[in-house]
Amino acid sequence: MKNEHLFSFILMLFAVSCSNNMSKTLDGKSYQLSCWDLNQPEKQDPDLLVFKNGMMDSEACHQYGFTAAPYKSSFENGVISFSGTISSTAEGSMLIEGKVKENQIDGTMLWKKAGQADIQYGFKGNLKPE
Repeated sequence: MKNEHLFSFILMLFAVSCSNNMSKTLDGKSYQLSCWDLNQPEKQDPDLLVFKNGMMDSEACHQYGFTAAPYKSSFENGVISFSGTISSTAEGSMLIEGKVKENQIDGTMLWKKAGQADIQYGFKGNLKPE
């Protein structure tokens, strides 16, 4: 009987631990964003930032040839910090860095392309409902 209780307790702790870790990852989540050039904050454009299978993807950047790329993330004090660089053969690279707290996301994108000055964007948004 004692062994059954101990096993049940361990199983319950494992389940709680797994569910807590799920909230600390971005994989499987998508965020609806508003993005703007920091030099023109009045002009905002929509985007969908998707985290899937260890990759990060900006759907609005597809039209410029950017593709999904690996990202790194860390969790501290209820905030997930992340970063990754998506690339396009014709349009250069875009470093995306941000933070997620609860269902809200914000951060920056830095577009680097040979022959042009770097362009810095800001973004903010919310978790896309499933």
